[in-house]
Amino acid sequence: MNTEPIHPALAQVPAAELFDARDISCRVKHPLILERANVLAVGSSFVLVNGHAPEPLRYQFNAMFPGCFEWQYLIDEDNLAAVRITRRAPNPAGAPAMAEAASPGGCGNHHH
Repeated sequence: MNTEPIHPALAQVPAAELFDARDISCRVKHPLILERANVLAVGSSFVLVNGHAPEPLRYQFNAMFPGCFEWQYLIDEDNLAAVRITRRAPNPAGAPAMAEAASPGGCGNHHH
């Protein structure tokens, strides 16, 4: 079993806060990330680890849930990105359910 951290910048992040999406297919990746974000209490966060900067997902969060989430990049390298996603406010009234908001194709023009 590999006990090495994914990246030195993540060494202090508790394993329970990490969501490693690098090996998850795009078809299911966005819904899973949105579901994880949906259950966060205001002020809580998790760290998304991905094979690229998840900017299409960030735009989706900002468009559908404006002001609800803050994104802080911990790592932004060629083949590795890690973003702390923190809930700052409840979803706005009338916003679609997180799972319904996920685009089925989802990851942009990146190779996985």
